[in-house]
Amino acid sequence: MENTLENIQKQLAPKFALWHGIERTKIPWYPEIDPDKCIGCKLCFVSCGRDVFDFDLNTKRAVVKNKYNCMVGCSTCATICPSNAITFPDREMIQRIEKEEKILSRIYKKAKEKKERLDMEETRKKIMTEVKNIPSRFVFNVSGHIFESKLMDRIYQIIEGCDTDITNIRLETPSLKGCWDMKAPSYLTFTLVSTKMEDVSDCAERIITAIRETGNVLISMN
Repeated sequence: MENTLENIQKQLAPKFALWHGIERTKIPWYPEIDPDKCIGCKLCFVSCGRDVFDFDLNTKRAVVKNKYNCMVGCSTCATICPSNAITFPDREMIQRIEKEEKILSRIYKKAKEKKERLDMEETRKKIMTEVKNIPSRFVFNVSGHIFESKLMDRIYQIIEGCDTDITNIRLETPSLKGCWDMKAPSYLTFTLVSTKMEDVSDCAERIITAIRETGNVLISMN
């Protein structure tokens, strides 16, 4: 197959094929290497992230492998070349194309869309941070006579009037007779959670009060 610009354009990866809607092969912006100046340092080959360059092991010189992969307007490789072996077309060529193709009007639309997308992402991050900082969950660790004091009855009455629930309930006790006959304390763990991702601090305070009023001890809450 003849290696025409049309065929080259078809073979380009999608991310390199267009520049603001213009076929990349219609823009003659790419590096050229003077083999007499190239010292074979490989800096351009290693630094370019768009696979523009290759390295010829026979001549020990860098070569341009995929020139249309080059980002239009980028000349970093020429800037960092220690022997000034890399050159690019005059930048006026790009400015001429920008005028002819009315690039700035396209850029305005893209910039607006990008700004809206970034603003939306920033808003999303802000909301997520706010949600993360809302005290919508507390883990309680309580010790005392849980059965006898009917603590769970009190807690249920509290959460009935809130958009909350109690989960991960775990009760540890030496034995049922030990609790009732020997008055041995039990150890209760439960989690207060919001059912609407809202602040449950007020509900938590009411549960703390219930724990104390029923003679139990709040060991920790986090």
